[in-house]
Order: sequence, then C-alpha cells, then structure tokens
Amino acid sequence: FAPFTAYNKNGLLITFACSKDPSNPSVTTIESSFTSSLPTPIEGLNFQVAVPKFMRLQMTPASSTVVPPNNSGKVTQVFKVANSMHGQKPVVLKIKIDYSSGGMPVTEMGQVDNFPAGV
Repeated sequence: FAPFTAYNKNGLLITFACSKDPSNPSVTTIESSFTSSLPTPIEGLNFQVAVPKFMRLQMTPASSTVVPPNNSGKVTQVFKVANSMHGQKPVVLKIKIDYSSGGMPVTEMGQVDNFPAGV
C-alpha cells in the first residue's frame, strides 16, 4: 500500500505505510513516520492510538522522542491492528499527539479514516 498522510498540522507531518500479513489478512502493520518542517526540533513526542472495540492494537516504542527540524530526518513508530470485522468494517483510528515545540506544550487529537482500500 502506498504511504498516505494521516496528520498534517503546525509543521508536523505524520504518514502511515500499511502492510498486510499474508497468512492473516485481518492484521495490518502500520509504520508511522513523523517529520517536521519547523525550524526547531519537536521534543517529547508521545503518539497514542485508540481503536474501536472490534479491533486490537499492539504498539512498539517510537525510534526517538525528538523530531529533527527542517525535514532533516524522521522518527518512526510501528504498530499493528487486528480487525475482527475485516471486510465488513474499515480500519479507523483515533490519535493523540503530545509534544513541545519551541518550549510550548502541544496536544492534538484526531481521527484517521482515510486508509487505502483493502486495509
């Protein structure tokens, strides 16, 4: 599946790249990538995901809590979702992002429902 934009606000861009487990199509592995166009680093990054009751979530730690400035690097975090209603209900995630930018704390919440067909 081609990567797609899950979140883009205040200089922080999050993209998701999805892949399937061939032996279990209800499981999707999602690699999230965080980049920043801001002139200063994003620090204290904490990315949380919530799923509906018919889904299960397994997250691994992020590669870093600091996103480099000026699109000079990225932070990645991989998570898996198991959709017990695969083929009947699409993958929908609620996300929460906490970080500080220029010393100011930021909390953003949103929903990601623009997954590619077949996920």
